[in-house]
Amino acid sequence: MASFEKNWQKLGNYKNSGNVSCSDLLKLLKDMGFEIIDCRKAGHKIATHPAISLQDYPDFNCGHKPGNKVKRIYIKKMYNFVATHKDAIEGYINEV
Repeated sequence: MASFEKNWQKLGNYKNSGNVSCSDLLKLLKDMGFEIIDCRKAGHKIATHPAISLQDYPDFNCGHKPGNKVKRIYIKKMYNFVATHKDAIEGYINEV
């Protein structure tokens, strides 16, 4: 598992890119300790984190076909969520 700082930088790079595959984003989020839940609609996912207790977690759409790119707006949403809860997520990663 990569360090939090490396993953944080990678998520920042993804935020500025419009060319991130769903599998790359899912791997990065899992490396940061997120659990990914599939929603009822194809391609829709919710990212939860054990260090953060919320009712509403960020969601995103991977599209309907394998290999689709994730829209930049969803990556920015995840980036902002991690930025808001950075201390809790980093603490969790350092404990694991």
